[in-house]
Amino acid sequence: MKDFLFNNEQRFGESLPEQIAKYILTKIMEGSYIPGDKIIEEKIAEELKTSRAPVREALYLLQVDNIVERIHRKGTVVKSFTTEDIKEYTHVMVGLIQMALDMTSNRWHDETKETLKLKLNAVEEAFLAGDLIGYQMKSTGLTTFFFEVANNKALSKFYYESVYILTVFAQVKWTMNTMNRFHPKMKLITKNLMENKITEAKDVVPALLLETLE
Repeated sequence: MKDFLFNNEQRFGESLPEQIAKYILTKIMEGSYIPGDKIIEEKIAEELKTSRAPVREALYLLQVDNIVERIHRKGTVVKSFTTEDIKEYTHVMVGLIQMALDMTSNRWHDETKETLKLKLNAVEEAFLAGDLIGYQMKSTGLTTFFFEVANNKALSKFYYESVYILTVFAQVKWTMNTMNRFHPKMKLITKNLMENKITEAKDVVPALLLETLE
C-alpha cells in the first residue's frame, strides 16, 4: 500500500497527511469503510508504513471536509448522513457540475474529447459487466474530468467534498435499477460535450442526479 503514497506523480507537492487523507477517501469510496465504521489510526499507519502522527492529521483534514467525525469514547468514524443531508448535497452537486460545464466551453478539442471518450468507455464496460461499485467509481472519474477541464480550483474544492459524500451514499443506496436509469443520461451528457453542446449537456444534469434520490 505504500506505493499509493510515493509512486503517483499526481501527488507531487502534496503533504504526507494529504496523501493519506486521499488514501482513506479511496477506501471509503471503494466500500472498504461504510458510514459508522471506525477508522483505526494504527491500522492505517501499518498499511502505509508510516507513523500515527500524519494519519491523525489526515483524519483531521477529513473531519474538516465533513467526511468523518470524531465521537467521544469511540474515535473517528465515517460520517453518516441523513436523507435531508443527501438531498442538499445532491442539489449542490447539480449546480457545481453545471458551472463546471459552463467553464469547459471552448475547451473540448481533440485531446480532451479523446480522454472523455476513454472515460466513458470505462463507464460503459462497468455498466455492461453489471459492476455496480465499479460503475460508481468510473462515473465519478468521468464527472471529475469535467472539473479538470474546467480548471477552477475553488469550484473543484467544493466538488471534491460533495462527491465523496455522495459516493458513500451511492454505495449504500444505489441499486442496479439506479444504474440503469443513470447510465443513458451520462451517455447523453458526454455525447453533447463531444458535439460541443454545452447548454444541452447542462440541461441533462438535474435529471441525472435528482433521480438517484428516488
